[in-house]
Amino acid sequence: MTTLANWWDGVEEWLTGLSFVPQLLVTLIVVIPLAVLIAAVLNVLVDTVSTLIDRRRFADDDGTGL
Repeated sequence: MTTLANWWDGVEEWLTGLSFVPQLLVTLIVVIPLAVLIAAVLNVLVDTVSTLIDRRRFADDDGTGL
């Protein structure tokens, strides 16, 4: 864990040492796509869990299909 923390500190120091335009480019190229990917994975995960836990499937099942 210490190795990961030291690596992250180095990345953070490098990034904050950059001027505004390179920071913006790193954000556009790395951070935003990573955030979109994480959001998509969380969306699938929540949808899957919601489908498994959905109680409405079992309530009022009278066989009419409505």
